[in-house]
Amino acid sequence: MGLDLLPDEHVLWKGKPAHHSVFLSLDVKWIRFSLRFDAVKIALVAGSVLLMRGWSDFLDSWSTALLVFGAFVVLELLYLAEPFLWRYRTLRRTTYYVTDQRVVSVPGRRARSVKLADIDDLTFAEEPDGTGYIRLDRRVMPDGYGTRTVAELIHLPDVRQVVTLLSTLTGLPESTLIQR
Repeated sequence: MGLDLLPDEHVLWKGKPAHHSVFLSLDVKWIRFSLRFDAVKIALVAGSVLLMRGWSDFLDSWSTALLVFGAFVVLELLYLAEPFLWRYRTLRRTTYYVTDQRVVSVPGRRARSVKLADIDDLTFAEEPDGTGYIRLDRRVMPDGYGTRTVAELIHLPDVRQVVTLLSTLTGLPESTLIQR
């Protein structure tokens, strides 16, 4: 099955992502913000590199200054791309489970889960074909490799069914669900 159940735990819903696109319509907002924020950080680093080059012998040549600046830019771009690389690597083999105690995502060998009591936000988006996306916490950044808990369920085949089930299990009234 790919899921180790806890004692007295029962699977109430099981599903796989309906689509294998690594991008969601909601990701555009995060990417825009991240690019603006990164542009400010890159400008600050560029200014720091220029000042350090003028005040220190550490950056005595332009090639060293450009190397430091280039390394920073590459690391920032990898940070931006990491959640989407994670989705690309794992989405085809991911299986989602909703049990009576937790929400579990099995993207390969290791399961990641969040207890129903720890779900603090239940937002969702539904596409015209009935598939959708559920967010289980208030993080804006897409779920990536570094997180050990489930923050999102993407490309769910019938998002309304899962939202209703999670709303019932968590005790959050249907009116608190926000469609973005």
